[in-house]
Amino acid sequence: MTIRVVAHSFLLGLLTISSAASAASAASAASASPVSHEDTGAAAQYRQLNMSRDPAMAASGTYKLDPHHTSVLAKLAHMDLSRYTLRFDDVSGGFDFNPSTASASRLDIVINAGSVDTGDAAFDKRIASKYFEADTYPAIHFSSDEAKIVDGQASVAGTLEFHGVKRPLVLNATYRGFAQTRMGFSGEATFKRSDFGVSQWVPLEADDVTILVETEFVKQ
Repeated sequence: MTIRVVAHSFLLGLLTISSAASAASAASAASASPVSHEDTGAAAQYRQLNMSRDPAMAASGTYKLDPHHTSVLAKLAHMDLSRYTLRFDDVSGGFDFNPSTASASRLDIVINAGSVDTGDAAFDKRIASKYFEADTYPAIHFSSDEAKIVDGQASVAGTLEFHGVKRPLVLNATYRGFAQTRMGFSGEATFKRSDFGVSQWVPLEADDVTILVETEFVKQ
């Protein structure tokens, strides 16, 4: 009888310890990753976006580029070992949109040539001054008269002005959709930098440059 009582007490003790440990673990997890009001608000706002990928559902008018949600990257091969990437931190522009024709007109994008960012300030300064000659040619400018969205894709034929040279350029873009007052795109274009008089270190550093764009525009 004594053995049974002791065993029973021992089992109750183990259960009590296990329950306490589980409760402590749950409390710790809850305190480690609490659901903030900001997270709850973000989820609610996302549900209310009513995003549409149909360009006919977008609002007509003038749209201005949102620099906080824009990324312009340039990639080129270095010694053919890697695709080296640099970013431009200062980008502006806009267009007019007509949903009845699913087209954007007067597309105009300006990049500050001196805003190149590789993560190395000294190297950034060298690229801006020696390669881009940003003091003489401060702006990289892309303009197009019209771009039509068909099945979520837009091929934008325009003119790129870079390093004092103007040449035709085609930007292949994907229409990401419209939500409230915002319109989003992803884009890609390729050109030879030597065509614009920027030919230093070719072919050690590749002549072909790929531009990758992720951007949002806000209706004004």
